[in-house]
Amino acid sequence: MKKNIILAYLSITLLSYTSCSKNDEVERLTTEPTMVKTELMTSMPGELLVVEDRLVWFDLNADSFLHVENATTGENILETGMLGGGPEDFTAPFISWYPNKRVLISDCFAERAMVLFLEKTGKMSHLDIPFSKKSLQCVGENQYIQSNIDGSHPFIYWNNNTKNTFGKYPLENEEISNANEVFQGIHSYNPYNGYLIQSFPELSHIALYQFVEGKFREVWTKELPGLEYQINRDRILRINEVRNPAPSAIALTKDYIVTIDRDKQTKETTAESHSNNRFLRNFSKSPQTLFVYDYNFQLKRIIHTRIPMFRLAAKGNDNVVYFIGVKDEFCIAKCRLD
Repeated sequence: MKKNIILAYLSITLLSYTSCSKNDEVERLTTEPTMVKTELMTSMPGELLVVEDRLVWFDLNADSFLHVENATTGENILETGMLGGGPEDFTAPFISWYPNKRVLISDCFAERAMVLFLEKTGKMSHLDIPFSKKSLQCVGENQYIQSNIDGSHPFIYWNNNTKNTFGKYPLENEEISNANEVFQGIHSYNPYNGYLIQSFPELSHIALYQFVEGKFREVWTKELPGLEYQINRDRILRINEVRNPAPSAIALTKDYIVTIDRDKQTKETTAESHSNNRFLRNFSKSPQTLFVYDYNFQLKRIIHTRIPMFRLAAKGNDNVVYFIGVKDEFCIAKCRLD
């Protein structure tokens, strides 16, 4: 990337985000999701994770930020975890799947990672690894991936302390001074089929990888149309308009890629809320529709839930998605896709 580049324009017409081939029929449904847990006692729910028959989510409660629930009944099983600067505390926790009914808790800002058994005992053990201060996604015993915003590839794959990078950024980022802001993305991993999906919402970019024979291999990359950007002389990239953002909430089921989005053909009503919680009022305006794609990213189904949603998760070996949404109060619900 040359330093004297002032203006760059990218208009990609390879793919429409919700387009399908002419022979594909998109099924439109309205469903009543099954409530798993109502009235979550939090002012701000964090990420949601499904591990076997457990739901795991966190909030910003300093005394017990991690909540473990029964995925069928919603029964509370465990509350644990401390926010702070102590030897077993976390400052910016990130949760991910771990084998044998466990969850990995890493810290985005501290050199700390622990494994939690999802039982009432709440047994937690330190993970002895030489790399941290970034969120860790477990993909197998002693195998992890990390984000790699400062590098030329978006991911670092660790296998028994051996380091490899993989993936592609939508733009070369070596000379972009605000890369930490622009290249923030989300990802979702399915441990049952080895698929890893990454989305850069502000860059209209989405990519699918698969873990095969100890390596992550690119399956496809999609550039959504209409992206415009500028690079000025001090190498700061500025997005002018994002007409087709990539998903900001995404989950991988057995057969589908599922996202939360607004259905442009159906006017979504804002959920009624009588709560004084300002976070709840904001989230009541969230999208109410699930977009269901196959693993080729062909849109197959549009499911209107009539519940604002903003966190999405799936176990991976069935076609059920779970979400945190708003129905009078924060809740956890699930929706079967087949």
